[in-house]
Amino acid sequence: MLKALMGGVAAVALVGVVLSATPAPAHAQTAYYFPQIAAGDLNPAIPSPEQFLGYPIGSRYTRHDRVVEYLRELDRLSDRITVREIGRSYEDRPLLEVIVTSEANQGRIEALKAAHARASDPSAADEPGAPVVVGLYYGVHGNETSSGEAALLTAYYLVAGQGAETRDWLDKAVILIDPVQNPDGRDRAANWHNAWASNPPVSDPADKEHVEPFPAGRTNHYFTDLNRDWLAITQRETAAKLEVFHQWRPNIQIDFHEMGAGSTYYFEPSPASMESPLLPRASYEANVVLARYHAQALDGLGSLYYTKENFDNFSPVYGSTYPDFHGGVGVTVEQASSRGLVQDTDNGPLEFRFTIRNQTAVGLATIRGAVEQRDYLRNLQRDFFRSAVEQGRRHEHAAFVFGDPANPGLTAQTLELLQRHRIRVHRLGSAVTIDGRTFQPDSAYVVPSAQPQFRLIHSIFEPTPEVKGSVYGSTSYGIADAYGLAVGRARRTPALGEQIASVPRHLGGVKGAETVYAYAIDWRDLNAPAVLSALLKEGVAVRAAFQPFTARTAEGETTFERGSLVVTAAGQDKDAATLRTLVDTAARQAGVDAWGLATGQSASGVDLGSDSVRRIRVPKIALIMGQGVNATEIGSTWFALSERLAWPATRLDPSQIGGVSLDGYTSIVLAGGSYDDWSDRRIAALKSWVEGGGSLVTYGTASAWAIDKGLVKSGAKPEADGEAETTSAGRRDFADRRDYLSEQRTSGNALSADVDVTHPLAFGLTGRSLVVNKETGVVLRPVEDPFANVVRIEDRPRVNGYLAEDLRKAAAGSVWAQTVRTGRGNVVLFADDPAHRKYWLGTERLLINALFLSNYLTPAERR
Repeated sequence: MLKALMGGVAAVALVGVVLSATPAPAHAQTAYYFPQIAAGDLNPAIPSPEQFLGYPIGSRYTRHDRVVEYLRELDRLSDRITVREIGRSYEDRPLLEVIVTSEANQGRIEALKAAHARASDPSAADEPGAPVVVGLYYGVHGNETSSGEAALLTAYYLVAGQGAETRDWLDKAVILIDPVQNPDGRDRAANWHNAWASNPPVSDPADKEHVEPFPAGRTNHYFTDLNRDWLAITQRETAAKLEVFHQWRPNIQIDFHEMGAGSTYYFEPSPASMESPLLPRASYEANVVLARYHAQALDGLGSLYYTKENFDNFSPVYGSTYPDFHGGVGVTVEQASSRGLVQDTDNGPLEFRFTIRNQTAVGLATIRGAVEQRDYLRNLQRDFFRSAVEQGRRHEHAAFVFGDPANPGLTAQTLELLQRHRIRVHRLGSAVTIDGRTFQPDSAYVVPSAQPQFRLIHSIFEPTPEVKGSVYGSTSYGIADAYGLAVGRARRTPALGEQIASVPRHLGGVKGAETVYAYAIDWRDLNAPAVLSALLKEGVAVRAAFQPFTARTAEGETTFERGSLVVTAAGQDKDAATLRTLVDTAARQAGVDAWGLATGQSASGVDLGSDSVRRIRVPKIALIMGQGVNATEIGSTWFALSERLAWPATRLDPSQIGGVSLDGYTSIVLAGGSYDDWSDRRIAALKSWVEGGGSLVTYGTASAWAIDKGLVKSGAKPEADGEAETTSAGRRDFADRRDYLSEQRTSGNALSADVDVTHPLAFGLTGRSLVVNKETGVVLRPVEDPFANVVRIEDRPRVNGYLAEDLRKAAAGSVWAQTVRTGRGNVVLFADDPAHRKYWLGTERLLINALFLSNYLTPAERR
């Protein structure tokens, strides 16, 4: 049938007419989405989405629960489809794996899965005749809603189709459908559009239906852009779908998106400048092969489209590129979005149903292309993994060694990430010293380079491959740098111990004498803040050591660095047994050691009664969330507090500032965004609160705004140099404008910096070398207080990613994090989001310190 669909060009305009208030007959809608369909090609026993839902697809936005209900109904009625719940979103919506294939294939699905998985084993024999695996991934951005409706139509067509071509597809392919990758964001968008629907639909782009408020539906519950989470795997939605991905590793994976209403339709190939040098050329040539099928589908509908102009295939953080790092053909498709039922554009009125039809046609064309190119695609994947092993064998670093005995939490976090990516890891067989750092077998692990996942290993442990110009998204993505992970890059593979099959969990808990003077917890452990949070919520008085000390513990003398937690038996309103239970429970849940100390006298360093061991006040934190705020940035802080620390934070709308009392808050976080519309009253309220003793924490453009509005009295005015000066170069060709401006932006670069680890803002970091994320053009200049410029980008920084020369010069030697005293309070200025995309754990520690040690950041008194 689809060949007929793609045959002659249907006389269909680029955009449709405004939808009628009267639903069209079911057969009319079927003909619209599947033009020239032959009579009897669809099984009447299988209800169409319109018949099941009670409204024509495209006449309203289908909620996620109805999407799930319909797919489960197909599963009930047909042996061609299997629907399985693989997890739950943060708002408790089901995440689904949908498998569509022939009845015979469904009966041997586990055997097919195992056979396909062997393609990643270079030593395994080929499996002739095995089905090709097609992944259709919809709705990772919740308000790019046409794809979710297309998922319903695509599933219906495959389940109900009775034509010879459909049966051939199902015999020769396993079609893996993720109907809604981001159900929380989708429902946020769907409910908005449905709530503001009108009869007839209003096409004016300024109408409320087309203008979603903060945070809009793009992101998930914690405002995460899930399309940037495939490598870091910070969100439960990502973890669930990656488990399915690695069970199948599709030969083709399409990630369905939307873009601005004024555009048309985009599919790959991407520009050659946006390809990763890590991947073989054959991977990108496959995009050209598949593009022919997409072009045929849209030609058949008379729809406009383009290729090769933007969007990259560079970074494994994306759902359309992660498959490329596994021998598949990953493809981004982008449909111009109506953001409502119909919207006026330069191309005419753009209908929601028109966008759905394009997405449906491209999905079906992908299956057709996969089946026709089955042998080509399967050989491509096998060759990919063979070449990956060889590339790893030739790599200058034969293995990567990591593991810090002072930070078992970060070691476990890294192991878990590697396990989820199916990367082979071994225990270190014997002690090894690399570049002056010694790794011990009881706390370190080895990742050999010569294995099928080498290209993903490179993405985690090595700097991003150099690019000549900017790409569409972030140009750096190294996890090791973001984690602040100490890595030994070995030129020869060290002695290997057993292969790790599961992540060993550090038990933690109280260790040492039964009768204790105090408990001490090393702040360097990634999970130590979770212990602090748990104890403060139980009313336990906790202190922090502002100077290091060495104590006598059950294992001899143990050194506790700055920031280490001290819980004394004295000064508590709990008896000794209750206190021990609370400390032990909190430490065990976090997997952190709490050492029982029999005396307050240290073997060296400060004693526990020193005024350098200071009580931590219970923080009350407010996060500004609302119109104008960068949702992904403030979402990262919310996630850190809520999911990592289980610490409650009040979320205030910007309109509440000046209207509610701020006196009870110890810290307020203002992420990047646009605050030019804030009234004088709002600014004055915030300023008064800071001067009265509050701690304001700002990121990026909010830091620049705070300085401009005088919230930081002694702060140097920052330079916002994200846009390069185009006049300095004289005359340029207009045709080069887009590429030139794209390269003159700061977008996801990792820069080496020096950090003052003696400052409370940096407690817990193990060395002065730090890698920071540079996402904005905001450049902070030093303040007069020489002790306040805590993180400074190096004069000649190591840059991971692409950064134009003038931007590199502007960032060099600038301050990335500083604390400025204002009245009795302070302002903590970050040049960029310290908890960037929820995986920049190295600088996230600075944020946690800023919030929990806020009253110690800018001491005024002299000793």
